[in-house]
Amino acid sequence: MAGSVTAGARLVNPDSQPATPVVSVAIPMLNEAKYIVACLDSFARQDYPLERLDVMVIDGGSDDGSRLMVEAYAQTNPWVRIVENPEGSAAAAFNVGLDQANGDAICLFSAHGEADPTFVSASVAALHRSGAAGVGGSYRHEGLDPRQTAIGLAMMSPIGMASPHRFATSARDVDTISHPVYWRNVILEIGRFDQTLDRNSDFEFNYRIRLAGHRLHFDPAIGSVYRPRARLNALFRQFWFYGKWKARVLRQHPASLQPRHLVAPAATLGAAVTPVLLLGRRFRTMVLGGWLAYVSLVIWGVVKADPRTHNASTATLTAAFPTLHFAWGAGFLKSMSELITERANS
Repeated sequence: MAGSVTAGARLVNPDSQPATPVVSVAIPMLNEAKYIVACLDSFARQDYPLERLDVMVIDGGSDDGSRLMVEAYAQTNPWVRIVENPEGSAAAAFNVGLDQANGDAICLFSAHGEADPTFVSASVAALHRSGAAGVGGSYRHEGLDPRQTAIGLAMMSPIGMASPHRFATSARDVDTISHPVYWRNVILEIGRFDQTLDRNSDFEFNYRIRLAGHRLHFDPAIGSVYRPRARLNALFRQFWFYGKWKARVLRQHPASLQPRHLVAPAATLGAAVTPVLLLGRRFRTMVLGGWLAYVSLVIWGVVKADPRTHNASTATLTAAFPTLHFAWGAGFLKSMSELITERANS
């Protein structure tokens, strides 16, 4: 099992769950006028019975017209409803969704996402077949223009975000999942999302699920699309906060650290000290060798992603790798330094 935290694994007995459960879908929303209708349309196209769907759009105070869009949509689609999220954060939205859900299974879904027509039925089948507490699947980062597509390719690459569930092609247990579907009774056992975490609350929640002895299962038959950030500056901000809040999660759960979590901070630290190391002759070869290895890795990632086939910008893809690496690493290192200072002053 990838990222196992327990010696044994608890199975959820499929016979204890309904064959065709009501599935509640919690979709946090804040100013998503560009994406929310496409997201809802993807659930309207499901091969799962619509009367067994409970789609909640959890609004954190949208003022761009997206709330009006959802309200209009719900008038002709009774399986859609809007729910208030007064605190505004994603973690708070998920907790509101858990509280308001009517389903036997609960899905957490991005407003930037679109579900494949078999997404719900494949998720329910995987829950029954695997005995896992939660399942997720192929999480395709697809853009709407060449630059956004290039950013998506970088995020899906093994040298991009590096999480196995983003690029795996065969069914396997994993340490975290995207667009997850969980059995409700397991969520009630584990508890709520940690609202002190502005980011990474989903990873922390999945860690607690595995800490309790349950399993998370990846099945490529479950498919969905995520629309990535459209510009490199937005990607930088996104990954800065990912790195920052990953450090906060590690403060709570040191054992959740995986080797892949240290690669970007190590590379960022190495880049920061490069000017100093170049002053000493004996370090120059090592530093230049390190940078040559990194550039070679980026080139390999670009070639492997094959941007021309995907109508993606090669320049944006090339820049996206160091953008997400160094943004994540810098956010992580800054947060770690703040935590060390807090501990020293306490």
